[in-house]
Amino acid sequence: MIKKITIFLLLLIIFWSSSWALFRNDFFYVHDYTQGARIVEMKNALSDGHFPVRWSQNFGYGYGMPLFEFYAPLPYYVGGLIYLLGFSLINSIKALFLISALISVIGGYKLGKELFGSSWGVVVAAAITLAPYRALNLFVRGAVSESWGVMVLPFILYGIILVVKNKKNGWITLLFSLITLLLSHNLTSLIFIPLSIIFSAVYLLISFYGEKNWFKLLFSRLLVLTGTYLLSILISTFYIIPALAEKSFTRIDQTVLATYFDYNLHFLSIKQFFEDNWQYGGSSFGPNDDISFYLGTGQLMGLAISGILLIKSFYSYTGNLKKIHPKKIYLFLTQKFNLYFLFLGLLLFSVFMSVYKSKFIWDQLSFLSYIQFPWRWLSASIIFLAIVIGYNSKFLKGKFHRFFFAGAILLVIIFSNWKFFQPAGFLSETNLRYYDDSQRIRAEMSKTLPDFIPIQMAIAKSEPLSEKSMFTYVPVGKMFLCEFESVDSSSLTGNELVIPKDNCNFKFSIIADMTQKKLVEVETQELTLVEFALADFPGWTAKIDGNVIPHQVGELGTIIVPVEAGNHLVGLEFKGSKIRIISDRLSLFGLIIFLLTLICYYRKLLKKKLESLIVKKDY
Repeated sequence: MIKKITIFLLLLIIFWSSSWALFRNDFFYVHDYTQGARIVEMKNALSDGHFPVRWSQNFGYGYGMPLFEFYAPLPYYVGGLIYLLGFSLINSIKALFLISALISVIGGYKLGKELFGSSWGVVVAAAITLAPYRALNLFVRGAVSESWGVMVLPFILYGIILVVKNKKNGWITLLFSLITLLLSHNLTSLIFIPLSIIFSAVYLLISFYGEKNWFKLLFSRLLVLTGTYLLSILISTFYIIPALAEKSFTRIDQTVLATYFDYNLHFLSIKQFFEDNWQYGGSSFGPNDDISFYLGTGQLMGLAISGILLIKSFYSYTGNLKKIHPKKIYLFLTQKFNLYFLFLGLLLFSVFMSVYKSKFIWDQLSFLSYIQFPWRWLSASIIFLAIVIGYNSKFLKGKFHRFFFAGAILLVIIFSNWKFFQPAGFLSETNLRYYDDSQRIRAEMSKTLPDFIPIQMAIAKSEPLSEKSMFTYVPVGKMFLCEFESVDSSSLTGNELVIPKDNCNFKFSIIADMTQKKLVEVETQELTLVEFALADFPGWTAKIDGNVIPHQVGELGTIIVPVEAGNHLVGLEFKGSKIRIISDRLSLFGLIIFLLTLICYYRKLLKKKLESLIVKKDY
């Protein structure tokens, strides 16, 4: 009990050390301050009944854009629900930061405990949670989605180990971890999933090669691992496939791959991993960035101790260096510490991918350009570094030495790294950057996040809509325009006529103005082209009196609906494109497979438990 309480308190200290700045009433400066607006847009979409959420009503200068079809949505589903429950916007953002820290602590501890025991599990948890790169993501960059991606990486490795060891709920742990990663940050997924597959393959071979029926054991575990990976992808297809298939309809290639975001400008030099020059600026070309990529004093100390102990163990195992037998070297490398070398190799590779020497790989694999910053590979590096540090427990002999070194490394990590987990400064007024005002989101946030504006939108010619109006203007006939006064449709209760400025033969009343649905009643005496203040994108469908009709695209890239003379209900509805409909059905199919597998799995466990109880009773 004392040991459990001690471990709990240590994990609590690690959590507090990484999150203490979040327990103030105010909030702070970060590079990316659009999290609040994203949460607001997600909350509004959920309130409107839009699910799965893909469209943002106010981004794109008020013309809307498919933000959540491309920007991994899971953190914002959680943040939107928290905000919907009545928490303040600032506390909803803080909750996402705190969840990231909490799950990092738990995942790091569980992974470390499974590999090295509970004491060194605490060290692994500290090395991951208090890694300076995590502080960089949260308190400098404000990269909530990437932090959520990083937080589940220990759970992915933990789930793989449980599956290989045939332990209870291993596949469930792995499945939910992979789904969380895929729906939280697609770039971390691109980095880590291939590495986890390499780890799975080598770990399987290490675990079973040479055992009786090794091929049968290996094949059965491989089947579970493969099935879990495929099922996680299947359940996540509602996001993955549209994000890949429909990105050409947006400006993403013009913004994500251009100018500042060109990967050629952001490679690191090796010395940057060892420089404690913590700053709050930005990444730039060359080794003199205004932000730090320091690996951490405690982490580097643990790595150095690991190297010294490895050499010592090698000498002890092989004997006199002048008479080393090649067979002993082979056994040492392949059997004695094979897992250590596996994790060390993954660490070195992930670090290598962030430095300039790896540029030839980036140039050959074009999809890597979407990662933008090569230093994002540190998200994997900090996990493997923590595990390599944990392997000190395998090198050390005797409880005293293991506890002494674990305590020393843990203390250095905590006392040297907690200082990184604070912002450059706090906002005197949080509403300067974090607000739910639709007009401010349109005018200010849209400039910060233009990546997913539909490609046909003539943004250079447009300005943010001054009010929450459903129309920009309404062309009548071919010769002139009827311009309308700005209309705040949120103040309308329905069936209220909106009269144009000029004496035009056109009137309308707003019936519904939601994220995914627009509906107006139009009264006109001649053929009228009604132009909605809404960006066209695959899935938007026009209806007149309930009948689907083709729509046109205006000069700005907005939707125009031709309306005959008379009284008509004119509406737009954001429905699924063919790609999205197929993807949604595949995800639903994946969920059905998961539920059926879960039922069979627990029935099997329950049957085994009942059989064991019967045997005990008979005995």
